[in-house]
Amino acid sequence: MNDIELKAYLTQRVLSFSQSWNEIENNLYAKYQAEEEALRKAVPETEFHYAERTDWFALLNEQISPLFDGFCTDKPRVYGGKVRNSFGFPSKFNGCDHPLELLVNLKHKSRAEIYVKTNTHFEDEYLFIVLKKADEWRIDSYKNRRYGNEKWSTQIL
Repeated sequence: MNDIELKAYLTQRVLSFSQSWNEIENNLYAKYQAEEEALRKAVPETEFHYAERTDWFALLNEQISPLFDGFCTDKPRVYGGKVRNSFGFPSKFNGCDHPLELLVNLKHKSRAEIYVKTNTHFEDEYLFIVLKKADEWRIDSYKNRRYGNEKWSTQIL
């Protein structure tokens, strides 16, 4: 695979991962909002009522687990990883669905950085670190920044 093909492949991998994550998170958030609205309508505000709620975190963990298996390096992730206790709006990789700019920097034969600039209200930018392990390219970590800030913030994957 030449450099142009490799850059296209890495870009596709990162975008597929981030878009799949966003789709899962946005879908669950919409269902969560609908469930909460239905519960509010079912019970008058003056009454206390316990209602069984969906375990949204279990569903999130179940759905993102294959993303880690298919796209990410297999390393211990003390925080994050396949077990999550939060999701919300905007989604984790907000704006990666329609990036303004994509750049791939091949640092050396087994490391690349994929830069994604988005068109969001927050002016989100992402920097994915992708490593080649056992002849396979996998996302190892990512950083982000907002509002044109110069400093990258390391994020939990």
